[in-house]
Amino acid sequence: MTQELLNYYDNSPLGVAIYRRKSERQFEFYYYNKAGRKMDGAMDVAYKGKMIDELYPNVNEMGLVDALEEVYQTGVSQVVPLKGYKMSKSDILYRTNRVQKLKDEYVVSVYSDESDTFSYIRQIEKDNKNLNNALDFISHHLRGNLSTSLGILELFRATEVSPEEKNFLMDVVKKNLENIDSKIHHLVDVLYKEVKHDEKLLKKYSSETQDFKDIKV
Repeated sequence: MTQELLNYYDNSPLGVAIYRRKSERQFEFYYYNKAGRKMDGAMDVAYKGKMIDELYPNVNEMGLVDALEEVYQTGVSQVVPLKGYKMSKSDILYRTNRVQKLKDEYVVSVYSDESDTFSYIRQIEKDNKNLNNALDFISHHLRGNLSTSLGILELFRATEVSPEEKNFLMDVVKKNLENIDSKIHHLVDVLYKEVKHDEKLLKKYSSETQDFKDIKV
């Protein structure tokens, strides 16, 4: 491992951790760059020589150790997709890791803070839930208006009604059709706003992550 490589990692805006494999699924910290320590809230931690699960006891929950071992064994790089690491009940780190084997017993993980990405996903899920609720509400009322109007038309076919009743019932049908038209316009407006909002979130997410999977380590 060259000093030039370590200098490159020192200046990387991404988190970089190099681990030395001691035995199966046992990895110790060899290098931990400043960006990574700042990202993880570990600026003052004496990390060198510490086992990964010594500093981060819940690390197995995010699948990083499995990836380190597999990459060490196969030499094939892999990406550990967005996962959360629980630091405490209220503090969760969201990370995407790209793991690659270096020479000898060393494996490197380059990672990014995906807290914003997780927020985008949660917001999209919330938007979808709101949209589904709007669809259910509007669908229920549309069916009611349609059923009433169809019933009136069937009544006209089945029985004779007086001009006064006919005028009254036609007003009901007209009102129902106006309600249906209003609800459809409202639904289209809701759909448009939700789609545009989610497009903005996805565009921002894509611009922030498009280069990460292709980064060379």
